[in-house]
Amino acid sequence: MQSALLILALLVHTVHSYSTTRAETLKLFNSARSLIAKNTKVANMIQLEYSPALEDILYVKLGKTGGCSDSKIIHDEYNSRIHVEAHLNVNTETMDQQSFSKLFGGADKQVMAHVETKCMETGKEVHSYVFYKTGEQEIHGPPGSQCPRGSRTTSDGLCEQFYKRGGNEVGKIEEIGSTSQPPETVDRE
Repeated sequence: MQSALLILALLVHTVHSYSTTRAETLKLFNSARSLIAKNTKVANMIQLEYSPALEDILYVKLGKTGGCSDSKIIHDEYNSRIHVEAHLNVNTETMDQQSFSKLFGGADKQVMAHVETKCMETGKEVHSYVFYKTGEQEIHGPPGSQCPRGSRTTSDGLCEQFYKRGGNEVGKIEEIGSTSQPPETVDRE
């Protein structure tokens, strides 16, 4: 597991050395989640989807902190089914194993967004991430062996986000009840 985390740390540092696209960020996170699922035997790790609408949540939270605060995690409850987890001012160069697992892991994370800003005090680029979470508990077993009902396993051992209606595959989970506006959130630090 140590070698996998070292590879992941090098990958994250390389990606953060230049501006990344949403697709590159998503690919990085899903690769990391696949490694975590395999190394820790998480059977229900969800493959993340990217939602640009969530970026607004990060800008609001960064605005409240001045954009240059120390790295921190903020948990908000949107409703009884969806929780928001924001990782502000992430410094991947100084992350330990537990911090990596908190950022990249979590079987219940389903949707994410990332913003890259510049701290005006230091001139350094700052990376922040936000996730929608369901609150589902991790199930241990072979990766992808306990995917939520209606989803299927990817070749990387993650659970793809599909839902079924009347036995027929209809679309991805985030399409159910989606809105164009992100939810209002209240900080619960």
